[in-house]
Amino acid sequence: MENALPELYEGHAPITLQNAFHDALEALEGWLPGEPEPGIFLNGFEIPLVLVLNAMTRCTDLLPRRSRSILESITGTPAAIADGATFADGAHLAMPICQERLNSLRIWPAIQASRDLARDLECTTISYGGA
Repeated sequence: MENALPELYEGHAPITLQNAFHDALEALEGWLPGEPEPGIFLNGFEIPLVLVLNAMTRCTDLLPRRSRSILESITGTPAAIADGATFADGAHLAMPICQERLNSLRIWPAIQASRDLARDLECTTISYGGA
């Protein structure tokens, strides 16, 4: 299968990859812990969000204000990313949040199961009334 993500050329990303990065930031902003990883559509392929972020970790193009605003919202820090920041800077800021969400997928089912078990045990105790 061909690589659906365009390559950087001397540190520069094609506009399609820059737009996919912005879409990835928007998806990351709405991605809640425990939900499946969002996919980003590019060139007819659905690409995992983490791969789009990773593709931009060496991009030297300047990060547009619209993408910086989303990063500030995601990180919760108004000055998280300064004027003159690159896509690589943005990718490095977003990657730990993405990894946190991916890690939540590994433990979230166990958390849900323990909550369900606790609820079931509580219902059993209430209906049984104890010994």
